[in-house]
Amino acid sequence: MNPAVRRWAQSWAIPVILLVLWEAVTRAGLLDPRFFPPLSEIIMTAAGELVNGRLGLDLVLTIQRLMVAFVLAAVLGVAIGVASGRWRTVEMLIRPITDTLYPLPKIALLPLFIIIVGRGEVAYIITAFATAFFQIIISTRGTVRDVPTDLIAAGRNFGATGVRFFTRLLFPAIAPGLLNGLRLGMATCLITLIAAEFVGAEFGMGAAIRRAGQQFAVEEVYAGILIVGLLGLLINLAFRLVTPLVLPWQRRVQPAAVGRRG
Repeated sequence: MNPAVRRWAQSWAIPVILLVLWEAVTRAGLLDPRFFPPLSEIIMTAAGELVNGRLGLDLVLTIQRLMVAFVLAAVLGVAIGVASGRWRTVEMLIRPITDTLYPLPKIALLPLFIIIVGRGEVAYIITAFATAFFQIIISTRGTVRDVPTDLIAAGRNFGATGVRFFTRLLFPAIAPGLLNGLRLGMATCLITLIAAEFVGAEFGMGAAIRRAGQQFAVEEVYAGILIVGLLGLLINLAFRLVTPLVLPWQRRVQPAAVGRRG
């Protein structure tokens, strides 16, 4: 069997088995269908709501908010993370703020943001931005600090100074850890955004789940959860697809490492 196919099968074996068991157990009546509808009915409900209901608009709004919040967090977070990882003075100025605000659940700041900017897009985007922003700063700073000093010294000896230091040496060295930090930042951004929509928005996937719960529409609740889960899965898959394109040298290194282990 092709190694890629084998890895794919191993990754998806348990989720597929659990989904099949869910369908079989609910169809057999072993679980109360009022609370645990069959998976096939949840999928049909999700598809119908996406095409004919409000769920399509909710999904589009959530994706728009997510992209705005994440792009802002990524640009600012990477810049500050690199600066605080490279220069001790910047770290001393930034670290007390990040260490204080990072553990704070950003959804707790939503009422304050609503008071300041009003209920609407800006409040939800800022709330999601704040979560990803601090996550990306901390992960980027740690990745920069992990770059070997002898690599930096060797790069400087070969003329990697000024802008070239960042473009030719630092960013290629931190790229794997940076992409992983961005992936985690986008995931946490989505989590906080859904929570913010659940609490205060009229539209969005979080709001859709809240509306369905208020109406005791169990299938629609599960449909919203399923769509959010699939959105998170697509984000992870997108980063996995982008990584070998951005880091082509890893595709050459990994097969060699596998061959040595064999």
